[in-house]
Amino acid sequence: MTAARASVRKVSPPQLRDRRPHRFVIGGETLIVRVRESRRAKTLRIIVGPRRPLEVIVPRGLGAGDVDAFLEDKRRWVETKIAEARAIRERPPQLGLERAGTVWLAGRELPIERRNGRRAIAMLEGDRLVVFGPDENAAAAVERWYRREARRRIADVVRREAERLGYEYQAIGIRDPRTRWGSCSRRGNLSFSWRLLLGPDDVLEYVVVHELCHLREPSHRKPFWRLLESVRPGWQEQARWLREHGQELHAYDPAVSLASASPSPPLATAAG
Repeated sequence: MTAARASVRKVSPPQLRDRRPHRFVIGGETLIVRVRESRRAKTLRIIVGPRRPLEVIVPRGLGAGDVDAFLEDKRRWVETKIAEARAIRERPPQLGLERAGTVWLAGRELPIERRNGRRAIAMLEGDRLVVFGPDENAAAAVERWYRREARRRIADVVRREAERLGYEYQAIGIRDPRTRWGSCSRRGNLSFSWRLLLGPDDVLEYVVVHELCHLREPSHRKPFWRLLESVRPGWQEQARWLREHGQELHAYDPAVSLASASPSPPLATAAG
C-alpha cells in the first residue's frame, strides 16, 4: 500500500458502559431497554435488530429522564422498527442455509462429501467440500474451513479496497460476533465475521469498505455516510440485504449441513 501513514486517523468504536435498563411500553407490552453510555457519543442513538434487544446509546452525563423523553419522541419509529425486526426473526428461512448435505460459499450452494479419516478437516475439491474425520468432529472442521477461507478471501478484499482508497490498516481478525459484521479498532485493526462468506460477494465487499471508512470517520454521523456514499455508491442495497437475511447467517449451524452426509471410505489406490 502506498498511502502515507500520517494521512489516516486510526480509531476504535466508542467504549460503552452499561447503565440501568429502562422500561418502554409498546402496545401493552413492556420492553426492557438496554442503555449504554458512550464517552464519544454526542447525541442519543437507538439500535434495534432481529437478534438484539432495543438499545439506546447515550452521551456521558445524560439523565434518565432525557432517555425516557427521547424514547417517547421516537415512539412511532421504534414501533415500526420493532415490528420489522420481529417479522424478519419470525419469517421462514429464505436462503436455504438449513439444507442438509450442502454448504454455502459466496451465495452459492456446494455439496458436501464425507470421507473417513483420523483427522477432522474440511477442504474444497473442485465444486464440493470434502470433510474428513469422525462425525463428532465434522461440524467443527467445517467451521474451521470457513474461518480459513474467510481470512483468505476477506484479506484479499481488504488489500484491494485499502489500496484503492489510499487507506492503511494494521491487522485483520476473523471472529464470530453475534451482533455485528465487522469492526475497526483505534489502532487500525479490522475484524470481520466469517459468516459473511455465506452471502454474496458484493455484501462482503460492502462490509469491508464500511469498516475501512471508519479509519477516516470513527462515528456513524453524517460525514461517515457521505464518505461511504462517495467510495461505495449503491451500498444501501447490500446493507438492505444484510438487514433482511443477516438473521439467517447468524443462525447457520454447520452441523445441519452435515446431517445427511455419512463418511465413505477413501478411494483405493493401486500399488506401484
